[in-house]
Amino acid sequence: MKRILLVATIATSFTGLAQSLTQANEPAIGETQPMYLCDSSANTYEAITGAGVTWDYSTLEKYPNVIRTVSIENATTAPNAASFPTSTKTIKVENSLETYFNSTSTERVSQGFVFTEASFGELVAVFDTDEETLVEYPFANGASLTDSYDGTLYFEFNGIPQSPGAAGNCYAWIDGQGTLLMPDGSTITDAIRYKMMDTSTTNIQLFGDLEIVRTQYEYYDITNSNLPVLTLSRLLIQQPGGGLPLADNSIILSSVDPTNSVGLFSNELIEFETYPNPTSGNVTLKGEFDADATAAVYDQSGRLLLTQKAINGSSIDLSNFNTGMYLLKVTSNGVSGTKTIVKQ
Repeated sequence: MKRILLVATIATSFTGLAQSLTQANEPAIGETQPMYLCDSSANTYEAITGAGVTWDYSTLEKYPNVIRTVSIENATTAPNAASFPTSTKTIKVENSLETYFNSTSTERVSQGFVFTEASFGELVAVFDTDEETLVEYPFANGASLTDSYDGTLYFEFNGIPQSPGAAGNCYAWIDGQGTLLMPDGSTITDAIRYKMMDTSTTNIQLFGDLEIVRTQYEYYDITNSNLPVLTLSRLLIQQPGGGLPLADNSIILSSVDPTNSVGLFSNELIEFETYPNPTSGNVTLKGEFDADATAAVYDQSGRLLLTQKAINGSSIDLSNFNTGMYLLKVTSNGVSGTKTIVKQ
């Protein structure tokens, strides 16, 4: 780990370290928390920071009957244990993200993470050259750190193993302490918020230079639980500097059952397949499409290049397109699904 910066300024209104992250209140192996999957478009309240603030999630809506379990597992017996031989614990969010780490009385350090993404499959990021510091204990309101990390990214694309290098910087804060209004109508009067953002740069065959950006907000009620009571996570895969993302995955989880539910079809997506991918010419669509379904192709800047009817078995001609990555979006009755297409 190459520590770049550490700033710890405790607000004058903060008394003691009762509401701080420490090794003593770090979740232990075996702890679990069922979490309710919520509307991922909810406000992150990024600008609400400092002491005495209020974060209002009282109107946060859930997806009915969808629960994701957050668990702390023994990293030495976890499915990807061989990739993280020095890790002792993993924080696992069911069907989403696993973060491998170990800790001392002064810090929590990550050896990497595993994330399942629709286009790339299982992404395994191993920080074996330079580990990533996530927390310096004690970590209380006003504390922040910056750390660099370095390692390798493992995944398969169209059956071809890939293992490019991946390096980047991590930024972490306890950026606020105050009142958290929960979506079941309850109130937590002395919550703290942990925010983490890391940006990994890599170069992937057929895709070129890419950034993998993880952003995590975790709200804690340390007095009553070692696990977060509310989390907001986003993983973004894009070309450096932005543009149209190759992948953009967000997930919001609540430890309490929200009173309100999203609309019946709010989380419905059109499922379809494309082949071949990568392609040097035509791409064939496979799926069950309504009569009004359309297929649109966008470049990385979000510019619309082509649109046509989406019909099972029909082809989309990309032979005149430049080599690179494109987004294929199929839409019908206001519901959409997307795929990343690589033109060789």
